[in-house]
Amino acid sequence: MSSILTGGCLCGAVRYRIHGQPFHVTHCHCISCRKASGAAFLTWFTVRLIELEWLSEKPVYYHSSAAVQRGFCPHCGATLSYQHESDPDDIDITAATLDAPEQLAPESHIWWQEHLGWGEPAEQAALPVHARNHDGV
Repeated sequence: MSSILTGGCLCGAVRYRIHGQPFHVTHCHCISCRKASGAAFLTWFTVRLIELEWLSEKPVYYHSSAAVQRGFCPHCGATLSYQHESDPDDIDITAATLDAPEQLAPESHIWWQEHLGWGEPAEQAALPVHARNHDGV
């Protein structure tokens, strides 16, 4: 896939366009990603930094460790990006912020040693599925 991908935050203030091929589409289970997103894991994809274009407002950055900066919307707080200083030419973008996230399929789980037991794929498959919320509303 080398088509143009677009996405943005929850409130729409931060929008982006990607020209290029995403790689390393993965579910990250590290504690830092869980804390940054408030979720059991976070799905990322990587692109070359030169292939990412911020279209409107840019994210604000937080150094979650000395070598890592994470990008968030300054208005709604949506987690948008991750960049490690060891890979200055690459940036990770949260897959769920894509306008069409179904275009990418996760290839792996990383930081599995830190995963939550109730977040395992086998356990997820055994849970009831509700089309909307648990009350059907």
